[in-house]
Amino acid sequence: MRSLRHLGLALLGLSVLLGCASKKDKAEPPAPLTTIEKTLDVHKLWSSKVGKGSVKLRLGLRPASDGARVFAGGHNGAVTAFDAQTGRKVWSVKTDLVLAAGPAFGDGILVFGTSDGEIVALDAASGEQKWLQTIGSEVVASPVIASGVVVLRTVDGRLRGFATATGNQMWSVQQNHPALTLRGNTAPRVAGMTVVSGFSNGRVGAYDLRTGDAQWEVAVANPTGRSELERLVDVSAGIQVVGNDVYIVGYHGRAVGIDLATGVVLWQQDMSSYAGLTADFGNVYVTNDFDSVIALDRNGGAQLWRQEALRLRDVTAPTRYANTLVVGDYDGYLHWLDPADGKFVAREHATKTRISAAPLVVGQNVYVQGDDGTVAAYTVRNGAS
Repeated sequence: MRSLRHLGLALLGLSVLLGCASKKDKAEPPAPLTTIEKTLDVHKLWSSKVGKGSVKLRLGLRPASDGARVFAGGHNGAVTAFDAQTGRKVWSVKTDLVLAAGPAFGDGILVFGTSDGEIVALDAASGEQKWLQTIGSEVVASPVIASGVVVLRTVDGRLRGFATATGNQMWSVQQNHPALTLRGNTAPRVAGMTVVSGFSNGRVGAYDLRTGDAQWEVAVANPTGRSELERLVDVSAGIQVVGNDVYIVGYHGRAVGIDLATGVVLWQQDMSSYAGLTADFGNVYVTNDFDSVIALDRNGGAQLWRQEALRLRDVTAPTRYANTLVVGDYDGYLHWLDPADGKFVAREHATKTRISAAPLVVGQNVYVQGDDGTVAAYTVRNGAS
């Protein structure tokens, strides 16, 4: 019955699990926020709204950027391009689609996935629809675009590649799909001509971006236990590639460092996460399934520090920004942590609803989207970089 608060939000419509989650919440509520000593001068640049959000669903909607503009979509199909510095609306369109993930930006287009099993490409300069493809399975993980290919993972366990110019499917990879899965939002990662993705059966694999041919596959977690709940092993959290290494964490699994070229496991630590991780050239930072933020040594996986003050606050994966780590929580707060020791250095209330996706860094600014469609931008004014 571990971390059932997250499962109640993430599992696909199972009332028994939601009931368990409610009991868990009553037994141990989210940790209250305590006063912190603010040592970082964080400034809010702007805040705006895109369409209507969905506070009840955990979606993969997260801003994307081309450097000058920030793009965001709402669950009701609205898509807006904002000036990254001022928040001014550059253009806005209504797609009449039920957007659930994205956008991805690349090759001059934006790509969203929908709850109705479609992917749509819009012109990034105008919002004009370029193509629409029906794929027959819900998309709750943001796509990624690289070298003329749109790559996405659907809830039926498939990883697929589509041509950015036409939307035609180029290849598909199928993994065994468990009977019970988390409603995850794992976006694939591309390094050169290799795409890395996690799956609901606890495996992670590397595939050729052009053909989908497997280069290697590794089990991050193996299902154990009597019940389907106990056997959940989704890799439904963020994947990071730094240099020649891949870092990934699974639910009821492990945090693992993997050699990108060979698939050899470099180190592993028993750890369970639904939110995910990030990494820099020194450390790996994980939000575990009880919402502790943990720093691991990138070279060997040894734990360096643990911040437990956000317990059960439904914390996002960390984002590395301006010599800090930034995470969002269920109440719309952004928390800045010192990556050296995990101490809080700033806090801002960005939105009145949950922040489901990790914040996005563009240049000197950080952007976040709340589940109600609020998009907010922050910067640091004391010269941190």
